[in-house]
Amino acid sequence: PSTTMTLWTFCQSMLLTFNAFAILNEQRFLDKYGLGQGAVNSGYVPSGSARGQLIGVVTATQYARVPLVVLNVLVIFVKMVFG
Repeated sequence: PSTTMTLWTFCQSMLLTFNAFAILNEQRFLDKYGLGQGAVNSGYVPSGSARGQLIGVVTATQYARVPLVVLNVLVIFVKMVFG
């Protein structure tokens, strides 16, 4: 197996990262560390800051679970067919 970073492996790693964001529970985990959407809505974290942008990405991936499932199925299928 090759250890080089290809576009395919980069896309797989991004998909894994988005999967990790999608399963985070806002009430039990994110709010403890000030990373919930409520921190941006209340003005505690500016929406233009890096932390505010991260909160936006996490919130967006939580709403995009159905496309993530489709992408996961596609990646699993490609891995099964092509190795």
